[in-house]
Amino acid sequence: MLLLAGDIGGTKSWLRAVDSEAPEKILAEAKYPSQTFDSLESIIQQFSPAFQFSHFESACFGLPGPVSGRQADLTNLPWHIDADHLQQQCSIDQVELINDFQAAAFGIDGLNPSQYVVLHPGEYDGRGNRLVVGAGTGLGIAPIVRCMDGFWPQPCEGGHMDFAPVNQTQQALLSWFWQVWPHVSYERILSGAGLEALYAFFAGLDPHDHQAWFSAEQVYSFAEQGQQHAVSALDAFVEIYGSYIGNVALLWPSRAGVYIAGGIAGKIKAWMEKSSFLYNLHNKGRMQKLVMSMPIYLVTDPALGLTGAMFRARRLFKPCQ
Repeated sequence: MLLLAGDIGGTKSWLRAVDSEAPEKILAEAKYPSQTFDSLESIIQQFSPAFQFSHFESACFGLPGPVSGRQADLTNLPWHIDADHLQQQCSIDQVELINDFQAAAFGIDGLNPSQYVVLHPGEYDGRGNRLVVGAGTGLGIAPIVRCMDGFWPQPCEGGHMDFAPVNQTQQALLSWFWQVWPHVSYERILSGAGLEALYAFFAGLDPHDHQAWFSAEQVYSFAEQGQQHAVSALDAFVEIYGSYIGNVALLWPSRAGVYIAGGIAGKIKAWMEKSSFLYNLHNKGRMQKLVMSMPIYLVTDPALGLTGAMFRARRLFKPCQ
């Protein structure tokens, strides 16, 4: 009996197939550049014959955007996804669609200590809630409720909250961003495209000439070499990231841990471990003590969302599990 899981992102889509009788053994796995496909169906229809699969009992897909029932329109891809249509077109008995960070949140219990770094131990309380947040192609977040039978992630689009500057440099940054976008959310800054924009801001580049901007990978490479504009961009990214996570932690106190996932944090681990990140996360005035009580973990496992989606695919196959 075959199960299928997918971690779908604006940059890449990652599929994995396992046997329901031995789910720890991966039968097939592949990554696809999302932008080169016109739909999720077309990716699955390339994946299945490549590994000689003809049918799946269940599948779950973590999607970058709000899911409404059995349908979703993705934020950073021009795709409309319909679970019923996927079942028919891709020969799947049961399909579940969930938010990508909901999927990441379901993957937390599958982590081992080698797959995360403790940035701040806090005062762990397993009876408390959790929070998963992470920047990648976009900025995702999932509040996780502690219930009697475990932790249950909730869908959320908190990455699109208004950016709130906390100093004069960030006020200038907001004004610069307003030249391009009438609404500046945290995702505009805390994402791959956001890191590119931060470099353009510090380097004095034209905010409208995106062709002249450097890629996020180039910006990171420049920063590692000590190039000042790139260093300023990474420093600002980490400071704003910390401030944002601290804000969300005030909205959703998480004594069982705040988990930082996404495609960027693990790649800039050395920058995330700088004191400026935790300083900005904890710098919440009268609420500083509350935020400091929460453990902060940096997830280094890139397959977190895929693991969570497979957990849900297994639940679909065996509802009583």
